[in-house]
Amino acid sequence: MAPYAAILSFVQHLTPTWRKPQQVGLARLIGALLERPTLCLSELARALPQPTQPLHGRLKRLMRWLDNPRLDELALTARCLRLSYRLGDDPVDQPGGARGQAGGARPLLAILLDTTSFEPFAALVAAVACGGRALPLALATYHRTSLQAAFPPPERWPVHGQPTAAGPAAARATSFRSQNQIEERLIDLVWQLLCPGLRGVLVADRGFARASLFRGLQRQGRDFVIRIDAATHVALRPAGPSAPAAAALALRPRERRWIVGGAYHKDARVPVNLLAVWEPQQEEPWYLATSLERADWAEQLYRWRMRIECANRDEKTGVLLRQGGDAHGLTSLLHLHRVLLALLVATWLCALSGLQAHRDLAPAAPRPADALPHTPPNAQAAAWLDAGPAPPPPPVPHRGPAPATPPGLRRFTARGSLSYVRLGLEVLRAPDLAWLLRRLVHWLGLYLWSWTPWYRPWQIRYRLAHWWLDST
Repeated sequence: MAPYAAILSFVQHLTPTWRKPQQVGLARLIGALLERPTLCLSELARALPQPTQPLHGRLKRLMRWLDNPRLDELALTARCLRLSYRLGDDPVDQPGGARGQAGGARPLLAILLDTTSFEPFAALVAAVACGGRALPLALATYHRTSLQAAFPPPERWPVHGQPTAAGPAAARATSFRSQNQIEERLIDLVWQLLCPGLRGVLVADRGFARASLFRGLQRQGRDFVIRIDAATHVALRPAGPSAPAAAALALRPRERRWIVGGAYHKDARVPVNLLAVWEPQQEEPWYLATSLERADWAEQLYRWRMRIECANRDEKTGVLLRQGGDAHGLTSLLHLHRVLLALLVATWLCALSGLQAHRDLAPAAPRPADALPHTPPNAQAAAWLDAGPAPPPPPVPHRGPAPATPPGLRRFTARGSLSYVRLGLEVLRAPDLAWLLRRLVHWLGLYLWSWTPWYRPWQIRYRLAHWWLDST
């Protein structure tokens, strides 16, 4: 399994505002999740270090970290957003040029929203499309019956990633009157942290389609692409007659219809643009309500929503959790929320490791470990930023021939091809690729350097000596 030092360095770069015991607890939990892919706390405690300690003591140590009231969770979310700016997919004809470059219009960033169940709980996940998978940014865990959700208090939310003086943004169990309020709270949280230079677009399935959400998003100037049900009434003109979407937007396979200035809902009459798409391989057409001005953007962003389903399978019963789903035995909302938070970090660790393998192993023979400097000089910082994780490979098509696996990655595959998340998990298990993890941690420290908070001189000296820019 991955060396503990590399996991700890990775965690420290993502959570520089946490105290060291908090970082150590998260790193140990991630290592336990990678070794024993389950949500059962007793099984995770067995995988913690110090096996000579009684299981009861290791379990108590794990539960103390899960109950910690001072974990600044939003500091982690802000840095995951920062990583998504570099690795996230761009739609066709992205406005404003490439993301991060100057331009007249703001570039688009699709925020995918979906719910996955862990009975009697559920996790509402906001993610960003990255190749064939969606990488999670933020999550809200809630009880499906009592509607208690784990959220940091709004007064402790940072503004665009900058910390506040109110204290760490740790999640607390908060009661809500409806599931709609939980969804709107998570949307507000993500947009609070989103860079103002980007144009966020909410992408969701028909379970999130409702007139109140559309009006709220329009009131706050937020874009959306949300699928609507075929039986929901829509109108092709704001004051025109309404009819079910299947009748008002009737079409045959291989057809598309784009309506500008339509209306959603028979009574609410929310002004939206409407898109109907029926591809030959689809069992039924898509009916989309959107605020975007282009049909190709709306269709492409909604196609990306399918990638969060693959990510949910990875996290529940696939790559990262083979004993996940509803068989967890957890009764505490906060405990499940914190374990899923560690799973979020483990997903990013596997994804970045897989993309780093595409950079270093796929093109040619891997670079020997003795050719890597322990600490890159400042003059070579730009070169090291370019030597980080590769852009995500294109999704593997469901039909037709699969793309050929690069020679450097064939050692990890038995048949077919691996997603870069699964590839990263295999890289973490390979003891001879520790040098690749060191390169990844070096890059992560450089990339997030501008988001590293200021410290007193003795704290800076300590971090430079131990883990900043040097993962050894």
